[in-house]
Amino acid sequence: MTNASDWLLEWLADAGVEVMFGNPGSTELPLMDAFPRQERIRYVLGLHEASVMGMADGYAQQGDRLGVVNVHVQPGLANAMSGILNAARARVPLLVTVGQQVRSLIDSAPFLGGELVALAAPIAKAAWEARSASHLASLVPLAVATACAHPRGPVVLALPMDVLTDTVSGASRGEDATVTEAPPEAAARLLAQARRPVVLAGDGVVHEGASDDLLSVAERLGAPIFGEPFAARVPVPTSHPLWRGPLPGFASEIAPKLVGHDVVLAVGMPVFRVFGHSDGSALPAGVALVHLDVDADEIGRNHPADVGLAMSVRSGLRRILEQLPPPAPEIEARRAQAVASVAAERRLATERMRDFAQAPGLTSAVFSAAVARAVGPDDLLVDEALTSGRWLRTALGGRNTPRNWLAHRGSALGWGLPAAVGAKLADPSRRVMCVHGDGSFLFGVHALWTAARERLGVAVVVADNSGYEILRAGMEGLTGRADGAWPGLGLTDPEVDLVALSRGFGASAERIEHRDQLDDALADVWRRAESGPAVLVVPVTGKTPAVGYPV
Repeated sequence: MTNASDWLLEWLADAGVEVMFGNPGSTELPLMDAFPRQERIRYVLGLHEASVMGMADGYAQQGDRLGVVNVHVQPGLANAMSGILNAARARVPLLVTVGQQVRSLIDSAPFLGGELVALAAPIAKAAWEARSASHLASLVPLAVATACAHPRGPVVLALPMDVLTDTVSGASRGEDATVTEAPPEAAARLLAQARRPVVLAGDGVVHEGASDDLLSVAERLGAPIFGEPFAARVPVPTSHPLWRGPLPGFASEIAPKLVGHDVVLAVGMPVFRVFGHSDGSALPAGVALVHLDVDADEIGRNHPADVGLAMSVRSGLRRILEQLPPPAPEIEARRAQAVASVAAERRLATERMRDFAQAPGLTSAVFSAAVARAVGPDDLLVDEALTSGRWLRTALGGRNTPRNWLAHRGSALGWGLPAAVGAKLADPSRRVMCVHGDGSFLFGVHALWTAARERLGVAVVVADNSGYEILRAGMEGLTGRADGAWPGLGLTDPEVDLVALSRGFGASAERIEHRDQLDDALADVWRRAESGPAVLVVPVTGKTPAVGYPV
């Protein structure tokens, strides 16, 4: 027999958990009291629940493991909801424990306590509240198995104070959830008959370690590969000759990329998650869709699939490959044509970037090119530079792989810096650079304090355009005007002193003013990051092309 708080930490440690991220409150005091009685799990403190969620997210993705978070009753869970949304969209396995008031007080609407499961349920993969210590002992294995089963995601577990102080005798670890597989023969037949197939690959490919399997299918089909819009990872090394880059974020811009193809194989992704409204369908008329994803809810959600396979991505790809005919001369010719087309597109993108980089001032193209020069092949780049970093993928070229690129896909700002801190904690041996816009940086800046406290050397580069440039670009797309007396777009009067703010949270911080300082300053931020978090603020000039369409 043991205290439930002690049991919980022991069970999680036996399951391989080494870190719990959190921001505690009074309802979590029994759990906090248990930490000094064990040495296997370390508590990493963050200053805000959104930050600790982002840290756990980056930790889980970089370490390919479960991330564990502890937050405080309704306000803490409310603050954490943006991180739960991000983790759900990116399919990150997280266990989010939430303190709850003692059970006898919950119905009386106490100051601390209230409905938690209903708050989390619409976004989390699952949510429960422990009714007793024995119930907790059965819920924890279920919650961990649910979070880690593909499609992975965040699971919320509410823990009343008196449950945490009860005694529990133990529980089994539980069984991993399984995925029901469907026969892939119909998919293989449709793909074998295709004259111009195309492959679309999402984060689910990386989640299951299926990049090589995806490439084998694409090579056998002689088909080019696009990435999903707003992906967190690249599904295959971008140096591969069939990789055409990510799809854009609007249906009217996706459709031209798919025109001329007769069969689309979409793997490990929603079809499609777009940014906003535009006319028309993303799938051109007459194009057949084969949709393979572990999440059955995604298949047919937006576009009916001619063949839908709700099954393991890796298993599905391997079984499709087994059913495809051997390479034939027409497939080799199709592959050669796709490779030539991809090479031409890459040359054009490089030339366009070079033209933009020749414009006066410190433009986003100049900024992206310099960041790409500063990042080595083994470094991890965490990207939440929504506008200023739009040239980063082009600038990195073939060095972009599933291992060294982690991008924001959840839509809730402030993910980047906390995720970089968590990723660095998961693998201290890797250099980690986080690239941020000034607006999104301010949403998660308090993660610098945790990085300083934990002596985590994260290099942070902030592209500062003193405003919400993505919104100005959206206003241009909506109205057709590049400028207007629009409120809420500028971070001026007063300007935010990002250097002073960063130093206040314990980071070293510097700012440059001219483009000829950029390369030396990026080398310097790496040097400063050897002893703790280091920030470089870069004033970026120029306008982002219009985003979106009139409604």
